[in-house]
Amino acid sequence: MREKQENLNRRTFLGESSCAAVGSIGALSTMLNLKLMSSLSAEEVNPGGDYKALVCVYLAGGNDSFNMLAPVDEVGFDEYSVARGSIGLAVDQFTPLNYAIPDGRSLGIQSEMAELAALFQSGKAAFVANVGTLVEPTDLSAILNQTAKLPLGLYSHSDQEIHWQSSLPDTRTSSSGWGGRMADLLRDLNEDGGVSMNVSLAGTNLFQVGDSTSVFAKNPGDIPGITNWNDPNPVKRNAIQSILEAEYENVFKRALATRTRDAIEAGEAYRTALQGIPALASTFDSQNPLSLQLKDVAETIAARENLGKKRQTFFVRVGGWDHHGSLNSHPAMLGSLSQAIGEFQVAMSELCVEDQVTLFTASDFGRTLSPNGGGSDHAWGGNQFIVGGAVEGGKVHGIYPELALGNNLDVGRGRMIPTTSVDEYFADLALWMGVSPQNISSVLPNLSRFHSVVDSGAPIGLFGA
Repeated sequence: MREKQENLNRRTFLGESSCAAVGSIGALSTMLNLKLMSSLSAEEVNPGGDYKALVCVYLAGGNDSFNMLAPVDEVGFDEYSVARGSIGLAVDQFTPLNYAIPDGRSLGIQSEMAELAALFQSGKAAFVANVGTLVEPTDLSAILNQTAKLPLGLYSHSDQEIHWQSSLPDTRTSSSGWGGRMADLLRDLNEDGGVSMNVSLAGTNLFQVGDSTSVFAKNPGDIPGITNWNDPNPVKRNAIQSILEAEYENVFKRALATRTRDAIEAGEAYRTALQGIPALASTFDSQNPLSLQLKDVAETIAARENLGKKRQTFFVRVGGWDHHGSLNSHPAMLGSLSQAIGEFQVAMSELCVEDQVTLFTASDFGRTLSPNGGGSDHAWGGNQFIVGGAVEGGKVHGIYPELALGNNLDVGRGRMIPTTSVDEYFADLALWMGVSPQNISSVLPNLSRFHSVVDSGAPIGLFGA
């Protein structure tokens, strides 16, 4: 992902240098405004309220989501088979969901995703159909007439990843993500415990970067620390400490020392918090990279009281979804994804926070319905899913499109114009976390082009009416 690669700004310099903290202090006026908004938001949510967390599972590369969720009725499956050609799956490779969309088509989930299918049937998982980045509502006519305002770098991995994580589709210079801006508003609900409410198991990311909220980044199974800091040889530790406590005239050196000290303190606070919790009885597959990331998320949630958190966000990432050459590995990847999420939900049940933690997926874009040989190419709208006890589950939210090539959403080769914007998708999540309708524009500035939360409530209804 291109996070300020062309301009080494203060946030990037400090974030990469301190290992565990990303973010910077903006202008004083900005800080005062954010502090005011944060306090107002905290009052609305009630600091004594229940714990809530969002877990973003980012599928890097662009998941071929119409091979994940497809029609299985006779007419719908015929339409799917013709559009997908050589990369289409057999009907028995889908598990029927016993769910029909308004036009009568019945949908099925790729059969390797048994855990997700079970969660859907039990009302704890739902799909969001044909969601993608949009600058404003558009249609095929406007695109063909070249009057539509389209997201920058529409089929570019780096650009679309920025847009998904920032929810700002008409700029390539986002310095914050929608999760970070949400955290700026909600951070006063948490105690000042040294560890950020935004925890990443996949390194730095734009999604969690705020104007006044940092990211606590760690590798699965590890606790961030400074080399030689915990060395039994006191000489090494004292040498590092003298460097960090020195008075620097250079602003970057001074800021780096401060951030490094903060990172050390955060790492030690995190270590202490986890030492105070019992081991999880729930098991996670040690051979599944996503399972290992989600295990750390579960352990951090288990330590939420020790960390003093009422609100948290988590970011995990799975690569390898750019299936240009072949989709042969795709079913197994979906199976690994489903397995890890199933394990995570068992852990959430063990911790009695199933209704308080919502997991959601995001990906660069959907993929072409038509094949390029053995694989599929970059496209636009795609299907995502959300999981959690609070979710209005057992249904497909949004509009599942016709799959016949040349339909009124097809801009070519089955590249679908999204019928739900990422802004609407994320608005439901932010509102559930406690952002007020009056403050939602601070988190999702582009939302007003699609929907008024103040007038009409949540755009999609992912958590009920």
